[in-house]
Amino acid sequence: MPGVERWWDDLTRDRFAAILELVLNAIADDYENLDIILKTINQEYRVESGLNRWKALAAVPVSRQEVINALKELELEGFAQACSYDTETKRFWPVDFSQNKAGMLWYYVTEKGMKAVQRLPRRDSEIL
Repeated sequence: MPGVERWWDDLTRDRFAAILELVLNAIADDYENLDIILKTINQEYRVESGLNRWKALAAVPVSRQEVINALKELELEGFAQACSYDTETKRFWPVDFSQNKAGMLWYYVTEKGMKAVQRLPRRDSEIL
């Protein structure tokens, strides 16, 4: 059937783009770990007033693996930075993303990521 592959590819790409947007927004205000990102997206975004028309929310709920894939892509493209927390110095240190260690790392937006976050819709009045 002609066109089915393209339709499916577009649908998958749209979902991944929405997840990228959700994850980027979730890490924009503080260092977050994987569990906090999942909770923010799957629980807090669902009930937060004013976000009900944010198109990216159509991707909720998201899986752990989908968030890991998004974090990997966001770091690869320079929108996010994976970090390790040093308990002795009480500081975060940039590290390379590792899918095997994704649950032990912390994440934060880069300057490039923050510029992208500022363009994301925030409340109903800002959503087209």
